[in-house]
Amino acid sequence: MAIYEIFVILLLAKSAMKKILTIPFLLSSAILFSQGVLKGTLRDTVTKTSLSLATITVFKAKDTTIVSYRLSDPQGNFKVPGLPFDIGLRVVITSSGYKVARREFLLESAKPELDLGQVIMSTDTAELDEVLVYAERPPVSFKKDTLEFNASAFKTLPTALVEDLLKKLPGVEVDAEGNMRVNGRVVNKLLVDGREFFGGDPKIATRNLPANLIDKVQVVDDKEQLERNPDITKGELGQVINLKLKRSIKQGWFGKAYAGGGSGARTHYEAGGIVNSFRDTLQLSVLAYTNNLNKAGFGFGDLEKLGGFGRTGINSIGVWSDGGVSLNGVSFGGTGQGLQRSTGAGINMNHDPNNKIKINFQYFFGQISSDYQSKSNSQQFIKDTVLQTTSNTKDLNEESTHRFATRLQWKIDSTSNMSFWPAFEIRNSEFNKNLASRTSNDFTGLLNESKNLQNTDANELTYSHDFDYGKAFRKKGRRLTIFNTMRRNSTDNSQTNNVETIFYDDAAIIEEQLAQLRRRDYENLTLNTSIIYYEPISKEWSSRLGLTNNYFKNNDELNTFDWNPNTSKYEVLNSSLSNGLERKGTRNSLSAGVTYTHKKFSISPGVQYTLLDIDNIYLKTANLKQRFNYVFPTLTVRMGVLNFGYRSSAREPSATDLRPVVDNSNPLYQVFGNPDLVPTVAHDINAGFFKSNPKTQTSINLNFNLSIEDNAIIRERSVDEKGIQITRPINIDGQWRLNGNASFSRQYKLINSWQISLRPGVNAGYNKSFIAVNSIRSGIQYWNASPNLNTSFNWKDIIELTQRYSLNFRKYTYESDAFKSTQVVAHYLTSEIVIRRPKNWVWESSIDYRHNPQVSPGISKNIT
Repeated sequence: MAIYEIFVILLLAKSAMKKILTIPFLLSSAILFSQGVLKGTLRDTVTKTSLSLATITVFKAKDTTIVSYRLSDPQGNFKVPGLPFDIGLRVVITSSGYKVARREFLLESAKPELDLGQVIMSTDTAELDEVLVYAERPPVSFKKDTLEFNASAFKTLPTALVEDLLKKLPGVEVDAEGNMRVNGRVVNKLLVDGREFFGGDPKIATRNLPANLIDKVQVVDDKEQLERNPDITKGELGQVINLKLKRSIKQGWFGKAYAGGGSGARTHYEAGGIVNSFRDTLQLSVLAYTNNLNKAGFGFGDLEKLGGFGRTGINSIGVWSDGGVSLNGVSFGGTGQGLQRSTGAGINMNHDPNNKIKINFQYFFGQISSDYQSKSNSQQFIKDTVLQTTSNTKDLNEESTHRFATRLQWKIDSTSNMSFWPAFEIRNSEFNKNLASRTSNDFTGLLNESKNLQNTDANELTYSHDFDYGKAFRKKGRRLTIFNTMRRNSTDNSQTNNVETIFYDDAAIIEEQLAQLRRRDYENLTLNTSIIYYEPISKEWSSRLGLTNNYFKNNDELNTFDWNPNTSKYEVLNSSLSNGLERKGTRNSLSAGVTYTHKKFSISPGVQYTLLDIDNIYLKTANLKQRFNYVFPTLTVRMGVLNFGYRSSAREPSATDLRPVVDNSNPLYQVFGNPDLVPTVAHDINAGFFKSNPKTQTSINLNFNLSIEDNAIIRERSVDEKGIQITRPINIDGQWRLNGNASFSRQYKLINSWQISLRPGVNAGYNKSFIAVNSIRSGIQYWNASPNLNTSFNWKDIIELTQRYSLNFRKYTYESDAFKSTQVVAHYLTSEIVIRRPKNWVWESSIDYRHNPQVSPGISKNIT
């Protein structure tokens, strides 16, 4: 057994983990007590006020190697521990807008502490880099609203990627899926030299660009997000990372390629590469990948940006813990659905013809082929009867997608700018399903058996665009913003069903055959326009006025054809299973509000009037006209690190839920629509606490959300004596959800070679909903809690240990005795180790352990 495998196995032992986590603290404490300390206080030369967040960097005087660094606190005090004795040192103190302060010194064991007293910093209008010697650049600095990291101060391996560099930066967190936070705030976008890189998605750059190309890493607030929602809280406001490239590579090209394979019961492979070319005004990137490892070639952000989904067009999102992604029910790799083969390629181009115009073009092709087999065993408790269903499913699916997107950014003048982002998507899908099931109950035994073969072909074409315009006026705070989004989608879906069903009862055995073609043509158009005007009233008061128009149109036509044995074709129209719906409507909203701001306190009350007008035109049944009026109050309050908000909204039912025709593609589970549904009105109350401290590299985030829904949509269900289940949507009042999450993060940089990160957190929730089965209605109470702990330890970048643990607790209780309450507790544990030795070699290993007691018979509850 290899050494690194023994290390990982030891991590799973509780006693060993305690020893491993204790060692670095003991060693670091011993080292810190045996080394020197530099301290002092920073003051402004004119006002004599304290200087916070200045960078104090200690170098070796001989070769300018960084020994350690710290940031000054709000009172201007600083303390740099862990300094060596009997070595010539130089301290360099930097702060934006001030001249650089330097001093050389020597610490001895007889006098281990040096107090510089008050250090007076002189103001300087010159840029810091113009005065500072390049070799003495601080690791971290603050320039106005920009947090800047000097990449050369954080050592990485020659083969390291940007993601490896970011993991070493203080206050920066990168999880297993590549999602990033800076001081607890989510990173929305990543730029390369200020330009879009494959739609600005962070993962494309962090997992493909080499780290040794980076000169600086800059972090700023997401100004686009702030312009779209000026009332957003600081904890919710995302961050933008800009990677400044080294000057030496801005006129050349670079790239990387990887490949791997393995043999066994199933041959595994993966390969990919990326090539980048940079010129003064042109940036070109090409990438491609293929694998059969159930890995997503790109993350959710890639698909969102490259696919042109942007802020519209996403009806459902699935994100898997291993990095897999699905959008609108379509997999893009790594979703855990069987054995998957993923292939993709893309091109990204940025061109800046002048200082006012930026052009971006993207093309992406993705293909997924999956072979999925599953076995399920479910029990439903209805009064004194237990309904048990076992099923075996085999799926063969293949999807291919082409996406074209471009973006034009135009800085019209010093006060106004415009952005236009159109995109096209072409998708072709083939699905083949083989479903076998058996249903029985504990009284009469076997009720039915079924074999169901489904084949589906779907072709989809989508156009979408995103447009925004912003204008700032001479009067400070006066601003006009206009947003427009459009999405037009057309789908041609053909599904054949061949079903053999056997029903058992005391009198006879009944066999039924079903052979039909369901042809669905679906067209969807949504067009949204918003205009928001901000007007300052005084220094502390401001007002806002908004107008939003949302137009939507859905054409959903379903024709069902039975099999004609004489012609061997699906050509006999089944009118009872055919219908059509054309739905069009508008949602007009007028909103107004005021904002009062005083120091760290602000309050923004407002009101919104919404008129919802919908025409439902059915092909065979009577038309339905719906008209609703709503008046919703809104409120946002901020008190320093605390924030509170209230908002209401109306959500109309989907066209599928309204369609008055049954979907019997599975005769044992039939789905009806309900044309009498009305919109759901939701009342949302949220509260949060967010605080970060760059000096201590600590962030705390607390959030709570309460949602109460009137006319919520649930699905009532009936089960007959044959085991046939029929569902249809209904409206119901009194559904509500309470969710909360808390997270804490801190990095401990004990000395230059030791770093420990702790990230505990918890998600919890309580939901109150309803279930309706066979005319029995019962309230459901659902509790869930998921505490988790992530720890990582890094020693000189030679050894990295990571331990992740999470517990998932779920409990369902029913108000009616007709249903049985359930409770599940699952455990997840991951241990990872990275060893970088010998030179140019990297050994990585991980062990995942999962315990889930709620599995089908014959499947192990414990998986390693």
